[in-house]
Amino acid sequence: MKKVLYLIILMFAVAACSKDSGSIVGSASADGGNVLQGITVKLYNDDANLINETTTDSQGMFSFHGLASGNYYVAATITVDGVVWDTGNTPRVFYVGGEIEKEVSLTLTQKQ
Repeated sequence: MKKVLYLIILMFAVAACSKDSGSIVGSASADGGNVLQGITVKLYNDDANLINETTTDSQGMFSFHGLASGNYYVAATITVDGVVWDTGNTPRVFYVGGEIEKEVSLTLTQKQ
């Protein structure tokens, strides 16, 4: 329950402001925090079209910069030893406007 509450708080936290456009920055982890690096994070627009993709660094961090104002969906996935971990089918929707940086935390769960 604490993880869910933490995730909700982070999803709505405004971390900082940039000058010209919005950003989404954050962290992702899988397998109880044992996997941080190499998680594929995908960014979709409001029409659910893939617009960008990145992977997490050694600290589990990722970022998308230069985003126009609007709603974005963020999802993440990784396969570890043949087991798929992902953010599931629950959409994570974030509004980004000019001069907004949205900080998010994604916790991947084992896909059944």
